[in-house]
Amino acid sequence: MRRSGLAFLIGMALIAATSAMPGWLAVTVMTLGVAAHTVGELWQAVGSLELQFRFAPAHAQGQYTGISALGTGLANVAAPSLLGLLCIAWGAPGWLLMGGIFVAVGLAVPAVVRWGERTRPHSAEAV
Repeated sequence: MRRSGLAFLIGMALIAATSAMPGWLAVTVMTLGVAAHTVGELWQAVGSLELQFRFAPAHAQGQYTGISALGTGLANVAAPSLLGLLCIAWGAPGWLLMGGIFVAVGLAVPAVVRWGERTRPHSAEAV
């Protein structure tokens, strides 16, 4: 998750930098930014699935998966408005702010995982 936050920041910084570039260079840098963002999404998906199943007791896999899907759905509802405000209305500073948010969340995940491991029973069956 930490790596995903950094990849998102790199991708968003590259995308933010394209506004003042000539067209051919902007396309090249945008492609690199999208590639970095895609790597961030892949790492984020892997981390999310690991956490979703790591803490779910064997008897509650469905409930944990349902709550995870609810969170994803809520994010999908809020994201267009937030991204429109930050990335379109604010331009480059908005892109960088979003990247910073992703980095902060990625850096917070290990502490949240340690808290979860301390406060919940962990069994090998749930992994």
